Amino acid sequence: MAVAAPDREGKPVFRPMMLAHPIEEGDWANLAPETIAAEWKWDGIRIQTVAMNGDVRLFSRTGDDISRSFPEIVAAFSPYNVVLDGELLVVRDDTVAPFNDLQQRLNRKAVTPRMLRDYPVFVRLYDILLDEADDLRAMPFDQRRMRLEQWHRMHAPRRTDVSPLVEFDTFDTLNGIWANTREAGIEGLMLKHRESPYLSGRPKGHWWKWKRAALTLDCVLMYAQRVRASGRPIT
Repeated sequence: MAVAAPDREGKPVFRPMMLAHPIEEGDWANLAPETIAAEWKWDGIRIQTVAMNGDVRLFSRTGDDISRSFPEIVAAFSPYNVVLDGELLVVRDDTVAPFNDLQQRLNRKAVTPRMLRDYPVFVRLYDILLDEADDLRAMPFDQRRMRLEQWHRMHAPRRTDVSPLVEFDTFDTLNGIWANTREAGIEGLMLKHRESPYLSGRPKGHWWKWKRAALTLDCVLMYAQRVRASGRPIT
């Protein structure tokens, strides 16, 4: 006897997320400033917030349910029916904390009041996939962005905001902004085609990530010594 597929309607289930390609030198020739929206690339973890009929789930970009580690975010979204894409961060006094602070909250089955106080998490929103019964994924990025801003102005859940767009008129201007991301403690920039729908996986020609260059040193190792687990040298 055939078994019916589970009914996903009204349930807080994961939708495959849209990912970006690292931008390459050859990509720039096919891009025009007026067709591209730029966002900051925050150094947290990408999450999908799914709120349906009072049930809220937070998913990592691979679909892992991480809700238990972040009860304050779950509580903030419980009144809504929405699916949102964003970045999970630790934020204190409107300043994004280093990623190491966020790691103190990841994979915790139990969260103590002290952890809630010392590592306050925050969701910076990038995109909206569903709003009530409206599936917005086929809409162009510009229209989804407008819906996201409207939704957040109307509801403004605690410990959330909308990630600002980066204003620029030429790619030379944008390059200057990108060059200063390290000093600002930002991982880089995201470039998104304004006509792009929200597609699952990593489709080409829609989103690009432009991460700041890694800091490297050219060194010559002159001396090394084995040590015991205690830290004492082995003679």
